[in-house]
Amino acid sequence: MSYPRALRCVLVVAGALLATVSHAAPAPLPLAPVAPLSGVGRWLVDATGRVVMLHGVNDVAKVPPYYSAARGFGEDDVAFLASEGFNALRLGVDMRGLMATPGQVDATYVEHLATTVAQCAAGGIFVLLDFHQDGYAPKYNGNGFPDWMAIDDGLPNPPDAVFPLYYIQNPAMQRAFEHFWENAAIPGGDGLQDYFVQALEATAARFADEPMVLGTELMNEPWPGATWAPCVTGPAGCPTIEAERLLPFYRKGAAAWRTIAPTQLVFVEPFVLFNFGQAPTTIPGTDPGFALSFHSYALDVTGETNVVRFGVEAAERDGAPVVLTEFGASTDPVLLNRLTAQFEARMVPWMFWAYDGEIVRDQQIPLTPDAVVSEAALDALVRPYPVATTGVPTRIAFDPVTKVFDLAYDTTRAGGGSFPRRLDTLVFVPPRQYPNGYVVRAKGAQVMSRPCATQLRLRTRRPGRPVSVHVTPRPSRPRRCG
Repeated sequence: MSYPRALRCVLVVAGALLATVSHAAPAPLPLAPVAPLSGVGRWLVDATGRVVMLHGVNDVAKVPPYYSAARGFGEDDVAFLASEGFNALRLGVDMRGLMATPGQVDATYVEHLATTVAQCAAGGIFVLLDFHQDGYAPKYNGNGFPDWMAIDDGLPNPPDAVFPLYYIQNPAMQRAFEHFWENAAIPGGDGLQDYFVQALEATAARFADEPMVLGTELMNEPWPGATWAPCVTGPAGCPTIEAERLLPFYRKGAAAWRTIAPTQLVFVEPFVLFNFGQAPTTIPGTDPGFALSFHSYALDVTGETNVVRFGVEAAERDGAPVVLTEFGASTDPVLLNRLTAQFEARMVPWMFWAYDGEIVRDQQIPLTPDAVVSEAALDALVRPYPVATTGVPTRIAFDPVTKVFDLAYDTTRAGGGSFPRRLDTLVFVPPRQYPNGYVVRAKGAQVMSRPCATQLRLRTRRPGRPVSVHVTPRPSRPRRCG
């Protein structure tokens, strides 16, 4: 039986097209987390559905002109951080720079932030825009808010009350926080939160289309006001105070941000008292788009383990992603190794405080080895970790003495479903910890990367089956390591 000539031509062309498609080069494998990141339950996931761990740093400019680039943070810092495996920056946003005058957003200030965001994005570093304050305003020996936002009814403002005890020593500062939570109006103007939301909206509009921006953190280390003791003495923390003061503000701020940037997350913190590990929190709550931010500054090991446990339990309870956005403020390697091990045990992404001062001495000087404050402290922070996992991590552990690293994960996608067969788990294996290379044993996955590669790539053999990975140091560098 013969086909009409026209139909034969169609079939020939179609066959040629099918042959071209079948022999086309496959799409390149993603060798880094694919932006944007979003939340599935307690996990951050990339656009492919892989669970993403963040190892990042803070950079917050608390002195004029209140942005990191003015202090020297630039492309060389991004390259340095990326080379050491850091993939996130918590970038300070200061209302004194953003809105020095009531109702007037400084667009130039926002563009200075945008310069840093663009540099980080080019270097593969995610950015969290952190609206930062400590002690509310300069009027109280603090920072973050301009003095025009400080309404204290003339209460005593002791000049010798300084960080961190000024929170409990300064009645004027406590009243200023209370007026903020009440959205009190400035004389002849609008409410304090209304101005804050205006600044939020301007910032969101500038960064809504930046896929490497995680979103915003609405307020660093908020303080409840004069009534604060229940947050550390009550077995349940201070749920009533959180419900009356934090949640209304967080919902207002989140609505403003996500109306403009609906794909980005809004990170919310409990009151700063949570960070000592004395009591749990009702934050973040179950509002869409919320993510939990908390800090670890406990005074003993029990508090350290508790604050991480409370944070993870709150995130799992509310189905919100969790990131520990501050810890450290130290170059003590014993402390840093202990804390990072606690975070690994609970599989919590983290950001160290701080890049300027604890990692590098001065961002204005060239990044030579002498610029590093403490190699031992940097060693404690630069650890192997799963950057992007085709599944859900169930174990992360690194021994800084033996250099043994263990990783285990389920291969079911967070939230359900499966992955494409050629999508790999990415693990950062730092040369700083393995100068002579490493040996990897993987069960349930095939190693796809070259020997001793800084980025270990693992491909699941049988989807649905768990994977375990064991990395040990080589005693000497073999030739095939490069």
